[in-house]
Amino acid sequence: MFLTAKCRAIAVVFWLLAFVTIPIWNRTDPAGYDIAIYHNAITSLRAGHDPYVDAMARQEAFHQTLAQHPNAYPPCSYVYAPFTLPLLRLIDRLPPWLACSLYWLVLIAGVFSVLWVTTRAREQTEQTFITLIAPLAVFCPGLLAHDTILSGNIAFILYALVLLGAAYGWRRGIWRWCYIAIFIASCFKPPLLTLLAIPLFSDRRSCLPVSITAALGLGVFAIQSRIMPALFQHFMQAVQLQFVDNHDFGSSPAGILSDLLVHYGRSYIPSSIVFYLLYAAMIGGLLFHLSRQYLSGRLTLQQWMPVLLIGSILLNPRIMEYDAAPLAIPMALVAWRFFTRSGVNVRAVITYLSVFVLANLIAVNLHDAWKPTECLLLTTVFSTGVWSLLQQAEAAIPLAERNRADSLEDTDVEEDLVPA
Repeated sequence: MFLTAKCRAIAVVFWLLAFVTIPIWNRTDPAGYDIAIYHNAITSLRAGHDPYVDAMARQEAFHQTLAQHPNAYPPCSYVYAPFTLPLLRLIDRLPPWLACSLYWLVLIAGVFSVLWVTTRAREQTEQTFITLIAPLAVFCPGLLAHDTILSGNIAFILYALVLLGAAYGWRRGIWRWCYIAIFIASCFKPPLLTLLAIPLFSDRRSCLPVSITAALGLGVFAIQSRIMPALFQHFMQAVQLQFVDNHDFGSSPAGILSDLLVHYGRSYIPSSIVFYLLYAAMIGGLLFHLSRQYLSGRLTLQQWMPVLLIGSILLNPRIMEYDAAPLAIPMALVAWRFFTRSGVNVRAVITYLSVFVLANLIAVNLHDAWKPTECLLLTTVFSTGVWSLLQQAEAAIPLAERNRADSLEDTDVEEDLVPA
């Protein structure tokens, strides 16, 4: 009891220190740079303009004068589908102070909802570890330091909806809320349809609803080209500019490959697509095999959840910092379990902390190292997680199966001993 109370006291100190860093962080890298993109889109709509055209004009003007500010971060276009524009018009009807306050409150609630769901993956013996690591996880998406929360990106809200729906599904066996949440998320970010891997590999009866949700998500995306062709064409052009001009491919393996190809003056299509399909098929196959072990009772939800979440987000072809944010706790748990597989001792703790510190030093101090470092962390942690689950599933073969196998062997021996 004393140790638990002591750890909680330390965690409170960690949380206080974390909140103290926010205004300091905001002075060096002002908050709300993603919210500024939403605000620019709202301003364009208010003036009767096309928000995609206005955003692309700002982006092109920046690149034409790049020599004057070579180290400045390029502006980003509004790259959510046209179906999201009515929501911006609705927000514009609210007083600015109210809209801003409500958004930040919902976003903060989303951050803590993600944290609450992912900490459910802890084992009984990991309570102390989670208590101490949780405050750090908020500011280290994917275990690397970054001001993701301060960006104000809507992804935290979308992931919170999906993970809360998943938590309800894991607990009650009812997944409709998770499907609805994934469909809503896909209306903003179509690649989030890959999160359908969560219910697909958690429920035996998921094939039909997963297929329906995927069809609806892709259908809503495709129909926009018919309903609002001009807006949709400009939206696709804005997305293309994010890749061609800003090289904003993300931290996925396919994204890193695309960035390298563009850096050396080569086209990233079709090489990155083929590469993505190959490793996505491998990840999907591993998740399918492990899900059979989970559904057969050889793996617990606490063992399965972290690896499933990492694999589901790895299926996203463009993993941004805010996509890695929900993985902070799952990745920390998988890595902790790997390093302490022989027991929690000083050597294991020091090794764990050394890897964490080294990865952050590389990501923060080397130019353009964040994304490749994150990619390496994601793939390495996922690989070690899969390896660990395969070992645990093998060791957890039900005793009844072992007894049955032993009895069959005994029967065979007895038959061999009976004279003909």
